[in-house]
Amino acid sequence: MNRTAFGMALTLAQVALIQPLAGQERGTEVRGRIVEAESGRVLEGVLVAIEGTTLRATTDASGRYRIARVAPGPRVVVARLLGYAPARIPITVPANDTLTVDAVLARAALQLPNIIVTADPTGRATGELGTATVIDRNAIDNQVATSLTGVLELMPGVPLSPPGLDGVQQFAIRSAPTGGIGSLTAGGPSAGDLASLGTLIILDGVPFSNNANLQATGPRGELQRSVESSAGGGADLRRIPASTIERVEVIRGIPSARFGDLTQGVIVVETRAGSVEPRLTARLDDRTAGGSGVFGVSLARRGALTGHADVTRTKLSPGQTDDDAFRFSSQLAHRLLVGGPMADEPGVLVLDSRVDAFAVVQNRPERAELFAGQTSWNRDRGVRVSNRLSARFANDAHIRVVTSVDYQRQRSFAQEPRIRGATPFAGRLDEGRSAGRYVLGEYLAAVHLDGDVWSVYTRVEGGVSSRLGGVPHQLLGGLELRREWNTGAGYDFDVEFPPQVTFTGVQGFDRPHRFDQIPPHTTTAIYLDDRVAGTLGPVAASVQAGIRLDLLHGGSSWFSGARDAVLQPRLNLELAPRTWFRLRGGVGRTAKSPTLGQLHPGPQYFDVINLNWFAPDPAEQVAILTTFIRDPANPDIGFSTGLKREVGFELGGGRGGTSLGVVYFHDRTDGGVGFDRRLGFLVRDLYDLADSTIGTGTPPPVIEPPTRADTVPIVLDVPANILTLDNRGVEVTVTLPTVRSLGLTVQMQGALVRSDFQNDAPDFGGLFSTFQTQGNIARSPYWSALRQTADRAIMTWRMVQHQPALGLVITAVVQHIARDVTESLAATDTLAFDGYVTRNGTLVPVPLERRGDPEFADLRVRRAGAVSDSTVRPPDWIASLQVRKTLPAGGQLSFYAFNVFDRVGRGRVFPAIRFGIELGMPLAGLLGSPGAP
Repeated sequence: MNRTAFGMALTLAQVALIQPLAGQERGTEVRGRIVEAESGRVLEGVLVAIEGTTLRATTDASGRYRIARVAPGPRVVVARLLGYAPARIPITVPANDTLTVDAVLARAALQLPNIIVTADPTGRATGELGTATVIDRNAIDNQVATSLTGVLELMPGVPLSPPGLDGVQQFAIRSAPTGGIGSLTAGGPSAGDLASLGTLIILDGVPFSNNANLQATGPRGELQRSVESSAGGGADLRRIPASTIERVEVIRGIPSARFGDLTQGVIVVETRAGSVEPRLTARLDDRTAGGSGVFGVSLARRGALTGHADVTRTKLSPGQTDDDAFRFSSQLAHRLLVGGPMADEPGVLVLDSRVDAFAVVQNRPERAELFAGQTSWNRDRGVRVSNRLSARFANDAHIRVVTSVDYQRQRSFAQEPRIRGATPFAGRLDEGRSAGRYVLGEYLAAVHLDGDVWSVYTRVEGGVSSRLGGVPHQLLGGLELRREWNTGAGYDFDVEFPPQVTFTGVQGFDRPHRFDQIPPHTTTAIYLDDRVAGTLGPVAASVQAGIRLDLLHGGSSWFSGARDAVLQPRLNLELAPRTWFRLRGGVGRTAKSPTLGQLHPGPQYFDVINLNWFAPDPAEQVAILTTFIRDPANPDIGFSTGLKREVGFELGGGRGGTSLGVVYFHDRTDGGVGFDRRLGFLVRDLYDLADSTIGTGTPPPVIEPPTRADTVPIVLDVPANILTLDNRGVEVTVTLPTVRSLGLTVQMQGALVRSDFQNDAPDFGGLFSTFQTQGNIARSPYWSALRQTADRAIMTWRMVQHQPALGLVITAVVQHIARDVTESLAATDTLAFDGYVTRNGTLVPVPLERRGDPEFADLRVRRAGAVSDSTVRPPDWIASLQVRKTLPAGGQLSFYAFNVFDRVGRGRVFPAIRFGIELGMPLAGLLGSPGAP
């Protein structure tokens, strides 16, 4: 189905589903009373809201509130009051009825009787209808997490990992990592890279982007493994400490049209802001130590000022190496109210401003006794200034403006010993012929990558609630502008000592190149989204439909022409025949723009040997090489697109906490950017010597002009939309009835995911370099691209024992990995070749029925470097434990143990056991003041 037909189908589906909702009546009224947990007295001035909507109210002198026109379905009531921990109560709203929801507020979250310390299994992301996981501050506090990556372990199908800053941390939604054969992508992105790059991260309304991160060394992979960088994949999540996060919404299903530049899903992160109790927290285990502090003060009923800082250090291999990683993160948030004391009042202007600064440093010092000369380090640091301006008017009309400027200073260094043979090379930075030089024996190759990444982002969005044709609509539309560029010095090394030793006499090593010579990456998007909730007879229904247009500009400004454009219709539907039973489904198209490195790859050099006379005496050696430069930029490269589909059902999910959710999903990314291996040829001049006598002490004379010529086949690694990633699977979430006498809640989350990753570029095998350099070989076979698959089944049980009177929460997590299989599909049959390559770089296909003919006997060889193999990880399980307890003066103490049953004796499968403690105290408690804020 083409894009136009797909969009028309979704539009017709929206019309067909929305029109019958004209029977919608008054909606449901949610009301109740809020009291204090310790004393039972009523609380006045509590802000009560329906999460994800604009519906809210404030309790009166009797502690009561009323919220009208609440749409049916699963909802969450949130109650907040300064000095108290917020209460979050899941409910299921019936159609056209009245629902009473009472709540209690406590000064410590652990003393709330209905605290939620796991992800909400039936929650909804703000303004979204697609499948989502909602994680609030209480759940984050009871998760052993150092950064955002650890918080995301509350999602179905995510493997547990110990807290720390180990390596670059990226995240992919609904995708299993496949195997890693270098020939599959020729140095391009792996399945994990492609999936994480397509997972959108939004921090305080501003998207993270990796489009201008050029900290990679190209398709030839010089020192690639030594450079710890997130280039080519998702952003490094180590820069977001768990201690600064207030709420995380992970949209695993089809996001609304307001979200773009993605193929997998959306992770929306809101940091702590407003009036927050000043608090210091310290954490320590055998590898990771850190501390954080947060404060928040009201500003004369006109806003608030909030600050946060975090310092963490992880020893990567204690007792073995001195490798370590360090993070510093800080934020200052300011909220200003203009026109009234309450942000939700009509006519009040709210300005949220934030300044974020971070530094992530990783060191791998040299171990001279084992790997002399091998060392690397990374220095990533940056600052971001962002503003969110919002205003609410009558009839729930609103407008929001988001702006940000983000700067990151990226520095990477890698050094390794290299050994070169007697192959000559040229160090030219331009085309031409020159005398070759030899570097023999061992030397140190050092690479510097210096990037300065800038990003400017603007979103203007407006919304209104109205009734069209008797149907209530929540309309939302907006404009999004992005511009990203890199002003760094770039990729640099000593040309005399190149980091690449795979020089063949045809494909020369890369040369230094600058990042600041690459033009900016500029995109524009417009979107329109409509959400309707009503009834179809006895069935409550909600529909969310929208359409988005993304433009990738060919120039450096938003006024330049469009290089590529993608129209993305999206539709989500929910039907509730009963308040405890809901059917849900959705379908939509998404798109991800190519990165700067893919749009503007570095030039590729080919150093062809015209003459190579390697005499025993260096004074007699002669080499002549011709350097050719080819630009691998692809004018046809554009957006990769995703088609996301899901269908499922939910049972329960009300205040009792019992629920069951099952969803089947199928996400397919087409046109992911990898390296296409495009053939060509060069004309090589060949020289003869006038005298080849050895021992003269002088170079032999070279006959001019060249005596003959031949052709040399070459391969140009061109970025192209050739990768396909197909993910499908089932997610299950079960929350069992709470055993109130024991305060015990049990939740199970499971996911079965199958990923299929394929590259459409041809594969020329490991013998192609010999074919290039030896002119007497007339042809060489080629094969179809490799393919990788992965199957992963993970089930996670979380058992929470909560004693509010004691301020105690014990959380035990048991994760069972039932299936973990990766397979690389590459035929080793000698008849599996597709055809052959000629010396002028032409692909000649051979029909399958003729591949056994005698004339093709020289092509019937096994594909070098590729095998049909699978890796099967036996089923296994891991368990972790956390105990969290309130202390006098408002403090909290937490003890955690990761992999408490470490089976080191019979072969360790998971990371080693790790014990740790965390202590948090309000600043008033540390100073000896009463613990109540």
